[in-house]
Amino acid sequence: MSPVENYKNWEKNVAHQTRKGLGSAGKKLGEAWAKFWRFGRQNFTIMLIPHSERKIINFKISVFALAFLGLLTTVVFVFFVWYITSFTSVNRMLAQKSDRLDTAQANLDTMREEVGQLHRVAGQFEDTLDSTLKTVGVAPAKVQADNQMHGDLASLLNFQQVDGGAVPEVGELKNLHNFMAATTEPLRELNNALSTEKSLLVDIPSLWPLKGVRGWITNPFGPAIHPFTGQWYLHKGIDIAQRLGTPVVATANGKVAQIGYEPFDYGNYIILKHNYGFSTRYAHLSRIYVTKGQDVSRGQVIGAIGSTGLSTGPHLHYEVMIGTQVVDPTKYLTISSQSFDEKGP
Repeated sequence: MSPVENYKNWEKNVAHQTRKGLGSAGKKLGEAWAKFWRFGRQNFTIMLIPHSERKIINFKISVFALAFLGLLTTVVFVFFVWYITSFTSVNRMLAQKSDRLDTAQANLDTMREEVGQLHRVAGQFEDTLDSTLKTVGVAPAKVQADNQMHGDLASLLNFQQVDGGAVPEVGELKNLHNFMAATTEPLRELNNALSTEKSLLVDIPSLWPLKGVRGWITNPFGPAIHPFTGQWYLHKGIDIAQRLGTPVVATANGKVAQIGYEPFDYGNYIILKHNYGFSTRYAHLSRIYVTKGQDVSRGQVIGAIGSTGLSTGPHLHYEVMIGTQVVDPTKYLTISSQSFDEKGP
């Protein structure tokens, strides 16, 4: 037999066996399905027998119907459990959200109170700032907020709704920020003005010439009777009586222009040169602690009270000159910032 014939016979055999196997499997499957169908169509009779003499209730139900009811009951039960679980979870989440909202509301109320207090303080600050700026000649600050019709702080006190649906307090804080930003330049000008004034004060002889004590002005500036000659003369300064050795200080920044001794007039004296044409003289000193040409600063001790020269007792003769013209020193003296351990009568 040729190979071709052998292959054809093998092919026929395989096809026959396949058909036979499929037929057997189909037959078994059909028998199983028939058994399952017969089992599912079997009926059960359920009887409800009341304790009274009422009619007995009975009804038939197939296995398929019973299985369907069981499956439906299982699905309903699973769905009910899932729903209860989800409902509990949602309630818990809503409770948490509610707590957060309550906290946020409390924080918002606190913020409103703080903003109100900030407004009041800012109002006081604005009034004080404007008053101070007017005093030193600087223009008051004006606020130009984006969502305000006016630039003054009073309009900040009105609750407003800002763009984007934000709470009004956010707009108020923005406006207050604008107000504070607007005060920066006036405060800078105020600082410059005060710095200039401070620089001016340290160069003008305005400090009390005794260190830590006041003393007594026994002879003011102007016409007076000379204690030794009994004649009228122009007293060119003021005489301040104090204990012998009391420290004498420079009344402004300057330089020691002259140190001398005049036995029939000033005794030991110091002349300081200051800016703006000012010069000062300190006379009748018992001690001198500086040298000619030395730079001195306001408040620096330069000598001590004595009774040298033509003097009736321990005192400081203090003069102020502008150029060559003597002026009343009390016009420039400021003693309000000094602290004294002794006061005159």
